[in-house]
Amino acid sequence: MIDIFSFPLILLYSALFGFTMKTADLFDEHGMRWFKGDALLFGLLWGFFGTLLILSGIDIANVTLAMILAFLVRMRLDYRNHAIASTMIIIAFLWKSTFDPTIFSIFFVTFVVFGGLRDYLGDVRKKKDWLYKINEPAWYYVIPTAIYGIFSNDWTIFIVFTVYVIFYDLAKYSLYHMKKYHKL
Repeated sequence: MIDIFSFPLILLYSALFGFTMKTADLFDEHGMRWFKGDALLFGLLWGFFGTLLILSGIDIANVTLAMILAFLVRMRLDYRNHAIASTMIIIAFLWKSTFDPTIFSIFFVTFVVFGGLRDYLGDVRKKKDWLYKINEPAWYYVIPTAIYGIFSNDWTIFIVFTVYVIFYDLAKYSLYHMKKYHKL
């Protein structure tokens, strides 16, 4: 269980993890530009905040590692800044955390299966119908962590990953869709 005084910091790490992750992605895949080297900087920031999440507690670390390795299996780590961030997070886990095979396995399988479904709907099927739209907000992070909270009576992972999804989507919709950026 996380102590009450460190919890606000963990939420800040989670928010910045989600925001910098999507921002790094926008620089690579969607043509957003702020300055030369922006994609690399945001990859480092994404890795830094992911590392802080890894250091926040064993349960959070195992779910974060499950997410990163699920990205790898789903082939979503497809740019240099993705590789840098993921490497930072994996090294931090190996250096300072403890592997919990039960928590890791539950979330890894869930993220691979439902993330893979999202990938299929968006990347292969390419139809933006109701089935795609209900899966787009990444409920596969929020719902399984809520179920975990119900069974474990520990809501930390649910809150952390819900904050992550909110700030990931905030970056997605506020930065990219407003189109208030310039291209170099």
